[in-house]
Amino acid sequence: MRELFLISVLNILRNRRRTVLTLSSIVVGYMALACFGGFIEFSFVGLRETIIRTQLGHIQITRAGYDQGHIAEPTEYMIENPGQIEEQLSKIPGIEVVTQRLSFSGLATVGKNAVNVKVMGIDPRKNESFADFETLIDGRQIRRTDRDAGVVGAELLKGMGAEVGDWVTLVTSSADGLINAADFRVVGSVQTGSQTYDEVFVKIPLELAQRVRDTQKAEKIIILLKKTEDLPLIFSTLERQFSQEEKSYEMSVWSDIAPYYHRVVALYSGIFNVLAVIVGIVVMFSVANIVMMSVFERTPEIGTLRAIGASRHRILAMFLLEGLVLGIVGVLLGATGAWLVASLVDAIGGIAVPAPPGMSRGYQARFLLGPKVLGFAAGITMLAAVISSIYPAVVAARLNIAAALDHS
Repeated sequence: MRELFLISVLNILRNRRRTVLTLSSIVVGYMALACFGGFIEFSFVGLRETIIRTQLGHIQITRAGYDQGHIAEPTEYMIENPGQIEEQLSKIPGIEVVTQRLSFSGLATVGKNAVNVKVMGIDPRKNESFADFETLIDGRQIRRTDRDAGVVGAELLKGMGAEVGDWVTLVTSSADGLINAADFRVVGSVQTGSQTYDEVFVKIPLELAQRVRDTQKAEKIIILLKKTEDLPLIFSTLERQFSQEEKSYEMSVWSDIAPYYHRVVALYSGIFNVLAVIVGIVVMFSVANIVMMSVFERTPEIGTLRAIGASRHRILAMFLLEGLVLGIVGVLLGATGAWLVASLVDAIGGIAVPAPPGMSRGYQARFLLGPKVLGFAAGITMLAAVISSIYPAVVAARLNIAAALDHS
């Protein structure tokens, strides 16, 4: 086998110009797959962290049956002792922040303008960790000492015809179903990344939210981890801990309540798969071309090998190895090229990408070249190189010995 591998390498080096052209196709194909895959991976990670750190957290704890009944009877599915659970969870290693949330719908009025809003009551002491992925457009975030302050989505601020510093009257129903109202001063406007969400987003201190809802309970408890990769382990730990208590709570991971994320992943993955097929076809034709030309040029040599006892399987293996060697060299050079491109993009601060449909802001894209991306690109490239060598190899193995020796 070692002898065959060496012969395959020497055969490839015979016609260096053709080999270089073929390797160029393989390298460019691999770089295209790796860089585009890295771009998609970066987009997935960015979207995931934005959703986690602006809206959902990594894990949410709610009352049992919350998903089915909280819309019709929100007060029946509130957590009565959120502070106790919060303190208990904060002691678990790997958890960065545990905080309470109270969200509800209402009507925000500024002068004669009134708009429907989605209000989120947050703990100002723990707001910093959840505001990392919000883009502050004007003003500031809610501070620990704020009692009647609020941050609103940039699109909502425009829709209300208001400015930072204006007072907004928030009208909603209390936990008992009575109409209640409270005033807050707009201290900042932000973009969360989702244009639709920015059109209704209002963030106020939890104390103010509880006051307007006339309750001391919380709707849910949000858990933010230090590393997203630790989610399976910590979720299992929480499941074991809560299984020892009465079944009055249920937990959800962020991916179970983020349908938009899964739609984006499905769309981008489909595009990437189409590109992988196209690149694979290009690589197959390139490798098939050089191997087939090699077969025609070396027909007398193949006849000689067969005449002195080389089996058809040996000839077949020799040409398949040539395709394999081309694939290996192409992958190594392509990986180096993709790494250089990714490093260059990082050095210039990324590639400016405009806001996608439904999003409120663009971003600086980079290429996240992890083992998964590089491995997938290598697999497609190697597979295409080997498959494309099969037909030329079969043709070479089936050559008639007399006709091959007489070939000129």
